[in-house]
Amino acid sequence: MKRRDFAMGVGAAIAAGPLLAPAAARADIAWTAAPGRDVSVWDKAWARAASGADPALGQTDALVIVQDGTLVYERYGADSGPGVRHISWSMAKSITHALVGIAVGDGLIDIDAPLKLRHAGDPSLTMRHLLTLTDGLAWDEGDYDPAKSDATRMLYGEGRFDGAAYVAAKPQAYPPGTHWRYSTGSFHFAAAELQAHLFPTAVTPEARRRTMADWIQRRLFDPLGMTSAIAEFDAAGTFVGGSLVYATARDFARFGEMYRNNGGWDGKQVIPPGWQVFGRRPSQMQPAYGAGWWLETKPGNGEPSLMRGEGPMETFSAQGHNGQVIAVVLSKRAVVVRLGLMDDGEAAWTALSGWLAPVVNAL
Repeated sequence: MKRRDFAMGVGAAIAAGPLLAPAAARADIAWTAAPGRDVSVWDKAWARAASGADPALGQTDALVIVQDGTLVYERYGADSGPGVRHISWSMAKSITHALVGIAVGDGLIDIDAPLKLRHAGDPSLTMRHLLTLTDGLAWDEGDYDPAKSDATRMLYGEGRFDGAAYVAAKPQAYPPGTHWRYSTGSFHFAAAELQAHLFPTAVTPEARRRTMADWIQRRLFDPLGMTSAIAEFDAAGTFVGGSLVYATARDFARFGEMYRNNGGWDGKQVIPPGWQVFGRRPSQMQPAYGAGWWLETKPGNGEPSLMRGEGPMETFSAQGHNGQVIAVVLSKRAVVVRLGLMDDGEAAWTALSGWLAPVVNAL
């Protein structure tokens, strides 16, 4: 298979919304808001979030809105600000998607080839299966209960010394490509697989961490001007690609803006131009998920989507535990970043949906 045919395969024939042409990529975001803009809807939303009037929303630490490459709104909570780093949680999955795309563009990995790393699953497992969460490995993400959740055990329990080994030991519960299941482990293993292709001779934890951290910085963070971004690694030197990147709200907005521009930045392609499209194509098993990115769906059609069908349907988003969001809204030529701390249950995400949809629709 040609390495640029990554948009083919499972779900490729399912529309992911209109393939809207991106605006011209720019060198940086203009961080001075345009004068005369009516921000009353956003002010009202921010006041509601900051006041605690809706306990389900929890604590909102940052709201950054960029449209046409220009900052149009920015607010921070009392303990935050433009220079404060925030944890990505599962927004890191979208960053891992970008990193794999860079390697694909370099011809260093074929996402449809069997995995290079040893594992207890089906020998036909591929990077595509990991990125689309259709690998079928036995996994219980759960509610992050330390005694029950595989994700918590991998990050903070017995798997903390080598997260990839924890995932590799999981048996095959479903044939690859036949079942969708949310799994932080899939993206941790995808990061390990990526490192195995990029740096096969880096075998010590320190060498693995150093080579991968330098590559992430050089190929993704530096080109986008994400000067605050830090990628976290486990004790084995594997990038924690399912959950741990730290950056400011502005830098998370830069990442979203690169995806809005179909992978372009400052006149150059950071990721292959078709890689963004691959990220937002749903599988037949899960209409609300592509590859590392969540998609909008009407209520009752797959997992509940970010705006529950009340916002632009071509929106795709990076989402993280406790309500971290980077929403890329193609029809509005915009990126919306919300960072904070809320419960991770359905009631909280429903409240966030009801709060965020008007913010996006006001663009």
